Amino acid sequence: MNQSNRQALLQGCQAALPIALGYIPVAIAFGMATTAAGFPTWVIVAMSLFIYAGASQFLLFASIMSGASVTAVVGLCALLDSRHLLYAPLMKRHLKSSDGMIWVAPLITDEVFATAMAKLKDIGNQKPWLIGLAVVSWVSWWGGTIAGIVGGQALADYPTMSAVMNFAFVALFVSLSTHAFISEPRFRIALVVAAVIAIICTRYGHGEIALLVAGFMGVLVQLVINRIRR
Repeated sequence: MNQSNRQALLQGCQAALPIALGYIPVAIAFGMATTAAGFPTWVIVAMSLFIYAGASQFLLFASIMSGASVTAVVGLCALLDSRHLLYAPLMKRHLKSSDGMIWVAPLITDEVFATAMAKLKDIGNQKPWLIGLAVVSWVSWWGGTIAGIVGGQALADYPTMSAVMNFAFVALFVSLSTHAFISEPRFRIALVVAAVIAIICTRYGHGEIALLVAGFMGVLVQLVINRIRR
């Protein structure tokens, strides 16, 4: 690798640091929660290595714990992540050349996409920069997951701390939803609809499908709202 490519790669790695700082705590929470729930270590690591989609991984975990059917889980995860089909084609328009970049496409997350779209036009040596950005973000996610697994195994001998972490897992969802409600006004209607549906499902004894139904309806409502606003 020549000096120019090496410098661009390092710049991409540096650009990924804010993403990594956001990924690691959430990945640790995921690793700890799934470990506490009794998931095999190799399954947890494989989820972060190959699925590599925070929302879908948490949804998959919650759905398995609630006993939802495989068809429902796969369908909802596919719907939730369908936006990723647009990321690579949109980014390709900003690349001077996309030769040899197909393997990077699975590593493009919401944050990687947003960072790349904001900075690619100002990057001279785009390929190594994008590789550094995508790979460091990916490594931080599964690295955080492994750290969470180790932490979860350590807490197994301390039932009180394990119970506290289970509550922290729920609190994480609440805090993320609250942040989205406050900072993203365009999602408020969908969030409220999803919350109401989840409460109704739970109230009438259908807690095992509450997350799936609420998530599906929230996404559907947001799609309708986006279409109306165009």
